[in-house]
Amino acid sequence: MVSQDYTVKNPTGIHARPATMLVQLCNGLPDQVMITTDKGKSVNPKNILSVLMGGMSKGTQIHIEVTGESEEDSLKLVMDLLESFTE
Repeated sequence: MVSQDYTVKNPTGIHARPATMLVQLCNGLPDQVMITTDKGKSVNPKNILSVLMGGMSKGTQIHIEVTGESEEDSLKLVMDLLESFTE
């Protein structure tokens, strides 16, 4: 398992469009990904409703955990995607 903390920087948070992109990426990964918010909510990034209900607005601290054979590569892809959100 690998993990990393991240602070949501997107001014509009992880709303519909970024959430859809995150779900599409995670569904294409061979590893298990789990996100926990600073409010203790568990978010399954392979489920759009879970991501949207996570309430990840700008400034939210999240903890990303990835488990699997290519976990380091998968974590990098998730982090790169989160960093690319600039709306």
